[in-house]
Amino acid sequence: MRVAIARTGETVAPCLEYSATMAIFTIEEGAITDQFDFPLRSRDPFDRVRLLRDQEVDTVICGGVMEKYEDVLKASRIQVISWVSGPVEHLLNLFLRGQLIPGSHPGQVTPGRAQMARDRSTSRKQRRT
Repeated sequence: MRVAIARTGETVAPCLEYSATMAIFTIEEGAITDQFDFPLRSRDPFDRVRLLRDQEVDTVICGGVMEKYEDVLKASRIQVISWVSGPVEHLLNLFLRGQLIPGSHPGQVTPGRAQMARDRSTSRKQRRT
């Protein structure tokens, strides 16, 4: 699996469309096996999507993104986790643990799916008693 994070320095870029660099991570069996920075020279959204497809990116993690651009990515079968902010390393770790959702910010840890299911189950049992 390949994950691309729009970056400015060591933090996620505030806007995907104007980001100059994508950090691309290869993930195998839950661990990062490769990483490189990929420059995005074209401002044309379709060129950017093509470049991400050429790099075999499965997921894009970004700050803000225009809805039409996000739709084009999704139509290209690229998952988009948008409206996040913070250090790239922190966001990538949240992603690896299944805790990164759109709108995540540094220090805000969201429960993984298994934890959310346990919480719902516990809540239902409490209502029955």
